[in-house]
Amino acid sequence: MSGPNADTRVGDLPREHAVLLREIHHLAAESARLRHTMHTDRLSAADSAGVLDQLGHLDRERELTEIAARSQGIPPSWVEHARQAGQTGRAWTDEQLLRAPTRQQAGRRTVKRVIADAAQLVDMAAITAAREHLLTLHGIASEPEPAAAQQLRRNMDALWTRATRTAAAIGMSGRERARAFTITDEHLQQRTEQYLHYGLDELNAEWRNHASPAVAASVRRSLSSLRRDARTTSSSTSELDADLSKPAELRSRARAVLGEAVAMDQAESGQATEAAIAAALPDQLASDLDADPGFDGGEQPTTTEAHRDAGPDR
Repeated sequence: MSGPNADTRVGDLPREHAVLLREIHHLAAESARLRHTMHTDRLSAADSAGVLDQLGHLDRERELTEIAARSQGIPPSWVEHARQAGQTGRAWTDEQLLRAPTRQQAGRRTVKRVIADAAQLVDMAAITAAREHLLTLHGIASEPEPAAAQQLRRNMDALWTRATRTAAAIGMSGRERARAFTITDEHLQQRTEQYLHYGLDELNAEWRNHASPAVAASVRRSLSSLRRDARTTSSSTSELDADLSKPAELRSRARAVLGEAVAMDQAESGQATEAAIAAALPDQLASDLDADPGFDGGEQPTTTEAHRDAGPDR
């Protein structure tokens, strides 16, 4: 192999490393192909469900393969390079060059990972709230996949722990923490409402990706590495814990903002319906209705009163 500070040719990698990177590239490429099919082909509901199942399987296999690659010492930047090449349709050959990771790149990657973990927590809270809402609309009152739901909660706890512990270990500044950890209700509402545009099958597939055990497994491994490399900083973990909303709180907030948004939409929909009915009425009919005391809370005359002055009976 090449020296530690030189680019590395894929063909010069140990065979087991080359196989793992090639598999990551293949799985990412297949996933991208299927996603393209969903957006370009007119599929039936059954075919769409089948494609979503395949996508879920491919993504889980890729995540597990990436975990295996990193656990064997393959640099994360090489894993990411193989994945991105597959997703963008670029070829993967033995002549492919892999750039040597530097300490500076690793440091930037650590900060970005904290930001990415916080963003993923927002997505997981938003998709949980949106999915619960859609399940209710479909008449499903209880969680149909309780084991996966529990795993998703564990994954969120793991991501929250990694984000706060990493921020403490690398000594993130107050400004950096605020940028990474501040989660507004407006942001939560925006993300949650975006998921409401998904069909239930598609939303379930996304939700299962977040509920994969591979998420927590990857976090545990990176936390072990963090403990080995941690250095003393001025920021205590307890101080940083307060900066990022805990997972249970995020889920509750997502449900709350979604409930407010749905209630507002229903109110606006009712007002729009009333306005449409009023606009559809002929002007003369609307005027007659306005003049009729029966439509204004007044009492209408009885039949006897209406004909009282008709004259004596003959």
